[in-house]
Amino acid sequence: MLRLGYVKPDGSGMSVLDAVYFTVETIGTIGYSDFSFADQHPWLRSYAVGLMLLGVVLAIWFALLTQLLVSGQVERSFRRRRAAAMRGHIIVVGLGSVGIRVLPGLLAAGKRVVVVERDPSNRNLARARELGVPVVTGDATDPATLAAVNLNHAAAVAVLTSDDLVNIETGLVVRDQLGTRWGHVPVVLRVFDRQLCDTVENAFDFRYVRSTAALAAPWFVGAALGLDVLGTFYVDRLPFMVGRLTVPTGGGLDGLAMGELSARTRVVAIHRAARDDSERRLEYPPRNNTRFGAGDDAYLVGPYEELLAVLRRDALAPGSVRPSTGPTTRAGGSIPADGSTRSGRRPD
Repeated sequence: MLRLGYVKPDGSGMSVLDAVYFTVETIGTIGYSDFSFADQHPWLRSYAVGLMLLGVVLAIWFALLTQLLVSGQVERSFRRRRAAAMRGHIIVVGLGSVGIRVLPGLLAAGKRVVVVERDPSNRNLARARELGVPVVTGDATDPATLAAVNLNHAAAVAVLTSDDLVNIETGLVVRDQLGTRWGHVPVVLRVFDRQLCDTVENAFDFRYVRSTAALAAPWFVGAALGLDVLGTFYVDRLPFMVGRLTVPTGGGLDGLAMGELSARTRVVAIHRAARDDSERRLEYPPRNNTRFGAGDDAYLVGPYEELLAVLRRDALAPGSVRPSTGPTTRAGGSIPADGSTRSGRRPD
């Protein structure tokens, strides 16, 4: 365009080299010292306006691109430096449905946490950053990644991915990297199958292998039998359950003394049913000779097999009536139509 239309004051045109030079000068927003559009044809001055606007747009575009590349690199570098500087922190491997739920609990307990996540596009990354938790993207089975999160100064490690084999492999690498600290740093592995959980503990000397299936099963079984499951947890290697049970009229628990329950089953509180126009009252903790009464809400804790035995003992006697809160199951219990417990919680 410049080669064809530009006319110098002496009447001569612009060479190809001059046209290229002038174009680069304009796009680079360097300014006009050699050539000027002031005395050129209107159409050429319009072209000059477009050329200058193009220069501005390109400058902005390159600035944004540079910011995107540099800021991402700076953010990753900052996260790694922050993780490498931590001491006495907890390393969480895996940012799936379990890992992202563990973070708020650890933070609420005042713990410092760093996350290792293999997938850079994990949907929970934004949530982790909102919580202020540094996330290092990498393979936790790589010793370099574990060094980046300062494993040698960590207080504990929780391996919570959804892949059992990856969890076991990561645990073995963590054990090798910890060396003499292995016996002093709790390393928790998440596996699905309870039998595999026991095998891994016995074969590889892991102390804290937890089966999600072993924790989830009591929710469904207990709810199906009429127990409002409030929580499950491990004591050593034994899964325990906390639940609420409404004593039916004429059932096996009606009139039973608490001391007659199994040794490992504890009644932590009883919400007494209203009787003789009296208000309901909470007994906490109840005495050993306290007896259950019809309509009482009993809060129990113990190994889930023994709590299920309590439920079977509470089986309805002929002609007895159990308070109903929802669709009844074949076992006589109640469970909401959506399959959850009355507390609205589900096992993960």
